[in-house]
Amino acid sequence: MSITLMLVLFFVFMALGMPIAHCMGLAAILTILVDNQLPVLLLAQQFYDALDNFSLLAVPLFVLAGELMSVAGITERLVNMSRALVGHLRGGLAQANIVTNMFMAAISGSALADLAAIGSMMIPAMKKEGYKPEFAVAVTACAAMMAPIIPPSIIAVIYGSVTGVSIGALFLGGVIPGVLAGIAMMGITWWLAPRAGAGVSPRADWNARATASRRALPALAMPAIIIGGILSGAFTPTEAGSIAALYALLFGLIGRRHTARSLYENFAGAALTTAGALVTLGGAALFSWVLSRAGVGQLALQGMLALTSDPQMAMLVLIVFFFLLGIFLEPVPALIIVVPIMGPMIKHLGYDPVHFGIVVIMLLVVGSVTPPVGVLAMVASKIAGVSYNSTIRMLMPYIAAWTAIVLLVAYVPELVLWLPRMLQ
Repeated sequence: MSITLMLVLFFVFMALGMPIAHCMGLAAILTILVDNQLPVLLLAQQFYDALDNFSLLAVPLFVLAGELMSVAGITERLVNMSRALVGHLRGGLAQANIVTNMFMAAISGSALADLAAIGSMMIPAMKKEGYKPEFAVAVTACAAMMAPIIPPSIIAVIYGSVTGVSIGALFLGGVIPGVLAGIAMMGITWWLAPRAGAGVSPRADWNARATASRRALPALAMPAIIIGGILSGAFTPTEAGSIAALYALLFGLIGRRHTARSLYENFAGAALTTAGALVTLGGAALFSWVLSRAGVGQLALQGMLALTSDPQMAMLVLIVFFFLLGIFLEPVPALIIVVPIMGPMIKHLGYDPVHFGIVVIMLLVVGSVTPPVGVLAMVASKIAGVSYNSTIRMLMPYIAAWTAIVLLVAYVPELVLWLPRMLQ
């Protein structure tokens, strides 16, 4: 009864247009009040406990690092290097867009931060060179999806803090899937480029490549410092976030890019983004806690076993489920609501928690470009000055390529587990 009531309230609040955090939190609170079997004080305690996690301190720090990088000149150097390296390929500017996102993903960990930083530069440049705006939107939005996969990843930090899975292992596990996704998108871009208005770009000579790469070295040093420091035990993922923010701050100060006004805007933007994420996390934690108390985890296990007891077939069912879930919910609330109550199922089916975590994150991220949520594609459409609906046809090949990589990763666990096992 309580599960039905809470779900009904949740969908009613969503239909009324309330923010997702309020939908989840308010539905959980009203359900507990109607049920009248638990003291209301427990709700505040559960909300606080969900946020009282040292690992979550990495979230505002990585968000701040992304904000600082947007004005520090890091993005510009990475774009120049990417154009020098791959700009001569078919669809060169679009290829450079994807490669730049791959490098930025290894620095910021936030898809929206990467999209804002790279999209504001690359989308106008692609339109100027004759690319269709819809194609520019599709390339930029889908390339930004690598940020939650390639380390450091903010969503991986949240997943690790919620489930207790090693964040360092999740970081390492995302490297190969993230690079494979980037290569797949470059292949789709090569195929689509002639129909998207791509022109021919001259091949940069070796001196130009060397100069652009040398200028980008300070930016490329950041992921090496972060991942190397975590692996060596020099600092935790949370401390890695502070190192990233400090590095971005010093980079901008030395390059005289930061001003008092820009720093204020960066810190204020990071604070607002973090506050929104943590309120969502707390509301989702309440929602998940009520579901767990109602025994939804065991019900989910029984339902899965009624369908199939084969782990391979069960994985396919879960892939479809998380793909559909990501279409309607943003990655963070979807992850926090569902993953904790799936503990019994994951354990029974024998899935490695690191492997399962990367597959889930990749599936939920797809929803960032698909309707009706599609926040990455919507932001990119605003930058390009086109409607989101007009970009859907161009988005489809990239979504299909991303889904194919997810299936490959899901059924070849070594693509995720090989690097953590080797380095840890």
